[in-house]
Amino acid sequence: MITGPNGYSSSVLMNILSGNSNKLEDLTVQLSTGKKSLTYSGLGGDVGQSLDLRAQISSIDGFRSTIDQAQLQISMMDVSLQRLVDIGSEVSGSATSTQYDITAENQSVGQMTAATLVKEALGLLDTEVDGDFVFSGTTSDVQPTRSYDQIVNGMTGQDGLITVTDERMRADAGSDGRGRLDLSTTGSTMTMSEQVTDFGYKLSAVSSTLSNATVTGPTGSPASISVALTAAPSANEAMSFTFELPDGSSKVVRLVAANGITMPGEGNFSLNGTPDDIAAAIEVELAFQIEQSVATEGEAASRIQAAQDFFLTGNGGEPKRVVGTPETATTLDTATAAGKPTVNWYVGDNSTGSARDTAVAQVDSRLDISYGARANEDSIARQLAYMTAFSLPTFDENSSLDKNRYGALADAISSGLSSVNQGDVVKTIQTQLGVASKVMKDADTRHMTTTSMLQTVSDNIEGVDTEEVAAKIMTLKNTIEASYQAASMMYQLTLTNYI
Repeated sequence: MITGPNGYSSSVLMNILSGNSNKLEDLTVQLSTGKKSLTYSGLGGDVGQSLDLRAQISSIDGFRSTIDQAQLQISMMDVSLQRLVDIGSEVSGSATSTQYDITAENQSVGQMTAATLVKEALGLLDTEVDGDFVFSGTTSDVQPTRSYDQIVNGMTGQDGLITVTDERMRADAGSDGRGRLDLSTTGSTMTMSEQVTDFGYKLSAVSSTLSNATVTGPTGSPASISVALTAAPSANEAMSFTFELPDGSSKVVRLVAANGITMPGEGNFSLNGTPDDIAAAIEVELAFQIEQSVATEGEAASRIQAAQDFFLTGNGGEPKRVVGTPETATTLDTATAAGKPTVNWYVGDNSTGSARDTAVAQVDSRLDISYGARANEDSIARQLAYMTAFSLPTFDENSSLDKNRYGALADAISSGLSSVNQGDVVKTIQTQLGVASKVMKDADTRHMTTTSMLQTVSDNIEGVDTEEVAAKIMTLKNTIEASYQAASMMYQLTLTNYI
């Protein structure tokens, strides 16, 4: 075997050169990639820890991606809900401030504005984010609401809100327009009783300062009130009847005793005549006042209640309808039970259970956050009911009765949509979603910190110090150059030179 000047065989020297060349190639790759190796096998005993770190980082990336998507949906939902709150306030303010100035369409500007805002509200509830309808519960692929026209006018064999409202108004008023109350006088005793029905006015209370009279009730089932006179009361003595209207609001009718002849509608009853005559006079004035109330406040209450029965369909419900002929009907039931096909304004997921639980994001290994919503949640549906009810009726500008009808409806709508009665309820949904968003943000912050720590450890295992590698490359280059010089000297030897 030929050996070199230092005693190395040529094969050994070539192996050294080849090994250094491979090392140089590896170091060059490390310098360009910042990694110890392009394959896990190059990590040696650290490969298990490296794989575990990468799995943890990948899992966290998945959580963060889920959080980003959920946060986007929550953000869009919050914008829509805030606008719903503002819309409710606008309609409430419009109903309060609008004078009785009826347009050629037989509606006020406030009513027409309400119709436009209901359409906007329905559009907000159809908000879509990356193909998901965020107010449709678990059926995120289904647009949750019908159009305003379909809701109001009905569609293909299904009644809309106009029909539902008309029937409810007739059922509450009764055939005689007295709110399903029966009034009668026997001798010197006037009696007023409720009819056995789900509809109409209900007797809530009575108070009296009348002398020579015994006023009792409400008692019994159905409830009744009686006014029994023994002699004529004194002038200016009074009694007040409190009625509960169909929507739960109250109406107080006050009757005052007066000498001489009285005119219907003045709120007085004449003391002329015998106790029998006075009792009859009380019935006449009370009946007149009730009829006036049924035509104004009663109509408003019926409209609002009908709209709520139509819109509040959560937890698997459906619109409610008057069963049978309205004027003589006694019960209210579901549209199905009543045999009256009715538009379901909300067609998204309507299962029982929390609306929040219809969308759940896993934001950590043991942390699930609920952030779903349905368009027919009670607070949202209630607001739609009030606004839509305001948008429906028409009025004759020259009718004094219609002016009173409009005033009663506008007052009821304004009150029902006030921040105390409505806005804070919708904001409860915003608050719940805000809490979910806050928990997600906190989780994301933790994930950022954890990822940074895990990445640092992973880099220490898989990465290299580029300055150190550069130094090694320079040293190795010098070694290789020296080796090549030695090899060159060895291979230039001849037998003559050797001897």
